[in-house]
Amino acid sequence: MTPYPLRPYQRTAEVLNERAGLAISPGTLQRTVRVVAARPEAPVTAIRDALVAAPVAHADETSRRVNGNLYRLHVLSTNRLTACCPHPKRGAEALDAFGLLSQFVGILGHHHRYAYERYQCLHASCKVHHLRQLIAIAERSPSRPWATDMITLLGQANALSARSRTRTLRRCPPATASTCGTATTPSSAQPKPEILPVPAVPAPAGASHNPRPATSCGGYASAATRSCASSPTCVPFDNNHAERDLRMPKLKQKVPGCFRSNTSTEDFAIIRSYLSTRRKQSDDMFNLLVLTTFQGPLMSQSS
Repeated sequence: MTPYPLRPYQRTAEVLNERAGLAISPGTLQRTVRVVAARPEAPVTAIRDALVAAPVAHADETSRRVNGNLYRLHVLSTNRLTACCPHPKRGAEALDAFGLLSQFVGILGHHHRYAYERYQCLHASCKVHHLRQLIAIAERSPSRPWATDMITLLGQANALSARSRTRTLRRCPPATASTCGTATTPSSAQPKPEILPVPAVPAPAGASHNPRPATSCGGYASAATRSCASSPTCVPFDNNHAERDLRMPKLKQKVPGCFRSNTSTEDFAIIRSYLSTRRKQSDDMFNLLVLTTFQGPLMSQSS
């Protein structure tokens, strides 16, 4: 069975006719989506306001097709909140149009892209991406041990951070933070990672806006180790919060295909922001849809 959010209008109309005896046309379903998308304006505004005030949030984007053109779906999320924004671009112009990162003052987790680093919040890059790049460097340059040492350090930092969260601590002990900070600062006796010549890893054809390579993390030690050492709150080791919120929209493109208009993709972003947030807060999705359609949407909790 195709997951419930991914059915095209035609197939949804067929299912309703077969299971409930409702002869509804795809056009009627499309108009219903337009009506429903106008309902959650107040909850989505509350979600965006809560994300701006969140101590930690995660950002990412993925490609999608809108009427045959390449678009991007941008997301800012926490474990309880989701906000989506479609845009034709993926860089600074799109993030400024999103309108949340310029107001965000917490710690922003992302994939170490230049466009995100323009904003004046604290940054926490995805350490999983750093590990992949470091492993590639270590395999291609075994005579240079700094990449292997950094892999070990990041693994230790992740373990320490996990133990801190298990003990319900808000931050790692001062000794741990000092150790991590010292370990990521190259000494005068060691070559600095950012100036080491390393073999180039070819990018896929047509790729652009690649994340900053792992060789530069020596100059960005705070962002590279913020999951445990320098954070006043627990920052995840990876950027999975944002990545998970993009999986369903990506599957939607794979199953029913692209969107046919800008209006359709904007409606999807509004509804997705609302439903994803409510699902994270353990709501009954069927009853939620009924209430949203006939009585008006429920306000989402900001915590």
